[in-house]
Amino acid sequence: MGDGLGDGLALRLCRARDLAALIGLLAVLEGELMVGGVSSHLLGRLRERLAHEGLIAPAATEDQLRQAIHDLNQGLRYALGEFDEPPSSAGR
Repeated sequence: MGDGLGDGLALRLCRARDLAALIGLLAVLEGELMVGGVSSHLLGRLRERLAHEGLIAPAATEDQLRQAIHDLNQGLRYALGEFDEPPSSAGR
């Protein structure tokens, strides 16, 4: 991972409304990726950011990028308490 934090748990709590807002933003972004509504510039920036954090390979496909965003969303939903168990990922 790019920040050296590893794959452990975060050290601070987050407001539920902040998590809900992030879940919504990721859902919008995932939907736009599914219908091709994201510019190539933004695709590149998203790919760079997620690759920097070790969530995808630098040359990841658009489908792999969308899956990583989906996985992030599921992790936030787990943190918000929507699931009893951490979600498994189809992409990991």
